[in-house]
Amino acid sequence: MVELKDNERIDYMYSDNLQIIQDKTAFSFSMDTLLLAYWAKGLIRDKDKVADLCAGNCAATIYMAYFNRAHYDAIEIQDEIYSQAVRSIELNDMENRISVYKDNVLNVPKFLRKDSYDVVTVNPPYFKAPKGHEVNPDRKKAIARHELLINLEQIIEVASGLLKMKGKMFMVHRPERLGEIAYYCIKHDLSIKMVQPFVPHRGEDANLVIVEAVKHTGTDGTVLKDAVEVHEANGDFTPLVQRISRETEEDKAKHEAQGKYYFYVLLCNDGSFYGGFTNDLEHRLKMHNSGNGAKYTKTRRPVRMIYHEQFDDKRLALKREYWFKHHSRAWKEKFLHEHNIKSKCIIFYGKLNK
Repeated sequence: MVELKDNERIDYMYSDNLQIIQDKTAFSFSMDTLLLAYWAKGLIRDKDKVADLCAGNCAATIYMAYFNRAHYDAIEIQDEIYSQAVRSIELNDMENRISVYKDNVLNVPKFLRKDSYDVVTVNPPYFKAPKGHEVNPDRKKAIARHELLINLEQIIEVASGLLKMKGKMFMVHRPERLGEIAYYCIKHDLSIKMVQPFVPHRGEDANLVIVEAVKHTGTDGTVLKDAVEVHEANGDFTPLVQRISRETEEDKAKHEAQGKYYFYVLLCNDGSFYGGFTNDLEHRLKMHNSGNGAKYTKTRRPVRMIYHEQFDDKRLALKREYWFKHHSRAWKEKFLHEHNIKSKCIIFYGKLNK
């Protein structure tokens, strides 16, 4: 049971399965957090390592981790927000995939390995804090909003140092600082490849941008996307933004299907067995019977799926496939019999193939 501190509450984020701890008196995660996470998650693979700098309560980290099996390292400097991040990760049972560090992003090179991350995401303080500039009297809010403990160039330098060659940085920021972002990216071996602007309403100036930059590649080829409209004329979120902020039934069904991996056994037309791996049993069987599933089954059609096992971990399903394939025909028959596959066809074909 996760303990809540004074002024804290648990909110749902995107899905009914995702929960986040927030402070009623401080910043809650906002739309820029979800937009950053949404644009980055599409390019994060299960095998990737991701660093989330200036992570706050890990709302973006948890959102991204919902869609894949990548490993995440998140960095947050403020004690209370770091504590919310740790407990939010526990709430969502993601402790095995998300590690949180309480430190200044400036110190990241001391404890995270250089040149080892596929993706770095950043939601940094947006505003400079020149001498004499008035900032929010609430210290927590001032650190989140203003460059009091780290500046834009330092963040970009750290992000570049973490990334592998061709690794990607995603940053959400204010459009008025896009020139600085481009300059510091080039200075630190990052090339901007995509700029996605956001506008409150069509016809208004952009008030937010997401920048995708790639390490150690040519500086040409930047794509400036059409601006995404956030609000309808009546103030409601547009359909795209609604889909980003709240999981639809269709997306929920797709997600639940993506989270399942299967080892399966086919009975081929010649009586032999074929063991395989998939995340969609129905589609995979159709592929086999159309001749596009595997070289082995192409000449042994039609095939029938006679057994399958479900796994939450892709690697376990792949290991099970490898394990099945490296046994004898007699062993496979025994295995299937022990798992209540007693088809007369298997017995008949087994006799033919001995």
